[in-house]
Amino acid sequence: MSLPLTDSELGSDLQSPSKETKPKVITLEVSPETMVQPSRYRAYINILARVFGLESRGIERVAENERHPPRPDNYAQILLLWLNSSLTANNIIVGLYGPTRYRLDWNNAAMCAVLGVTFGSMVVAFMSTWGPISGHRTLMVTRYFLGYYLSKLCCLLNIVTMLGYGMVNVILGGQVIFAVSGGHTAAPVGIVVVAVLTWFIATFGMHLFHFYMRYAWIVQLSVLFIMVGCAGPIFNLVYPLSADSNNNPYVNSASNRLSFFSLCFASAVTWAPSSADYFVYLPASTNPWRMFLSATTGMSLAMVMTALLGIGLATGITTNSDWLDASLTSQGSLLVTSLAPLQDFGSFCAIILVVGMVSNNIPGTYSAGLNLQMLGRYGPRIPRPLLTTLEVVVYTVCAVVAQRYLREIMENFLPLMSYWIVVWLVIVLEEICIFRRGREYDWSAVDNVHQLPMGLAAGLSFVVGCLGAVLGMSQSYFIGPIARFVPGDCDLGMWLAFGWTALGYPGLRWMELRMTGR
Repeated sequence: MSLPLTDSELGSDLQSPSKETKPKVITLEVSPETMVQPSRYRAYINILARVFGLESRGIERVAENERHPPRPDNYAQILLLWLNSSLTANNIIVGLYGPTRYRLDWNNAAMCAVLGVTFGSMVVAFMSTWGPISGHRTLMVTRYFLGYYLSKLCCLLNIVTMLGYGMVNVILGGQVIFAVSGGHTAAPVGIVVVAVLTWFIATFGMHLFHFYMRYAWIVQLSVLFIMVGCAGPIFNLVYPLSADSNNNPYVNSASNRLSFFSLCFASAVTWAPSSADYFVYLPASTNPWRMFLSATTGMSLAMVMTALLGIGLATGITTNSDWLDASLTSQGSLLVTSLAPLQDFGSFCAIILVVGMVSNNIPGTYSAGLNLQMLGRYGPRIPRPLLTTLEVVVYTVCAVVAQRYLREIMENFLPLMSYWIVVWLVIVLEEICIFRRGREYDWSAVDNVHQLPMGLAAGLSFVVGCLGAVLGMSQSYFIGPIARFVPGDCDLGMWLAFGWTALGYPGLRWMELRMTGR
């Protein structure tokens, strides 16, 4: 994932609007949601912004005269930001589940992964375009589609999603550090190290991080190519796999393919409710189609490569005893073992993977802080560094407690989070394409409850979609009644949520418009 195109990222030439801009008329917003912070907090944050490159803006809209002027390389930067943030080890772990859990061979797993992450990346890219269009963060824009109060529920759910991703990243980083040290550094110590690095950069080191992000793709991509060259000869890309590490036969059934496709789709689409957060500083003249293509290309290329690498590692487990032993220890150990033939240089490459996980962790922490500010009337008045610290402490504690269950978390967390995101996405798309097509948006009315939809139709559709997800889900802790009738390990929760919401929302929304007029 990428970070916001802030003033500290693109240089001093972009830190202020053009000198030819007309004098600004400053309007004091009296809504509690956009109430300015007390002067002492604002002064402290401004000092930090000047010294450390900390972004001082919260959830307030970025007006058009405050945006960066158009630049020809904006689209290349969008592509590279998504490419950088998705070339991470947690996406490699997603690919492991094709052969290991869903018992798919290389051809079937690769096909599902490529299609899944590509479609998910397209959704994320589409939602990214609303940043330049509106100047608002993603879930602030959602108020125009779901209403004022239901959007707050989505903020809460997205906080859980981002904190869950943070927990997954620090656990995986702790496992890699444990394996690189030969067991001398305990996994909780590695977890804390990754968490502290995330906190420090997210809070104080934005300028350095943005500088790193401009060139990080070269380092990350080089390490992944090294891993392919080192571990690739062990991949089983041709011959059918007879059994996995537990002697379960590989069954390339439609249900297994659908489940793995859903997992890969979820790994990408989970970032959609945060994707516009990082582009609110782009000018309103940014071409949506070019931005969509840039974001889709960057994210899908990175996620396809990492997912295929994970699938390849999983196919080699059945023929390489060292890989099998490492996978039984932890998924981080498998990544380190795949680089073991390179000895000390392989350990260095594994540490680079940890740095990539820190990079992937920072945007989620950033968005969760914004979502916390959206929850209540006093949210915008709380300094975001304080919220960042709270988030890091929460997911670090959870990671230390749940460090032995990364496999279960990855198998169940991604699909579970995707259920509500799919429901949210269907409502947003149908509202945009059916009910608001060709209409103008008053972006200054984001806090006016009486000008936004009441959210009755969206709320009922949300309930219907989540009910469909529960009936069709197939997880280790619960199998829905509809999923029980489908052969194999088939998770239909996402698709029932999608279908039921898509069918129910238009009629409910039409009734709401007839009754309320908004």
